[in-house]
Amino acid sequence: MTDEEILGTTKIAQRWRISLIKDVREAFDEQGVELEEGDRVMFVERDGEILIKSTK
Repeated sequence: MTDEEILGTTKIAQRWRISLIKDVREAFDEQGVELEEGDRVMFVERDGEILIKSTK
């Protein structure tokens, strides 16, 4: 069994855009991944769940 923590939710905006909420950005930062405006992230499906990963 894996640990699971919900960091928050976000709203889908026009043209299916989303924002990375502060808690998600901070979680990336804690992992040593520094994201900036214009950086890319990828969405990965694993075991029926969608994960957000940095492409750095």
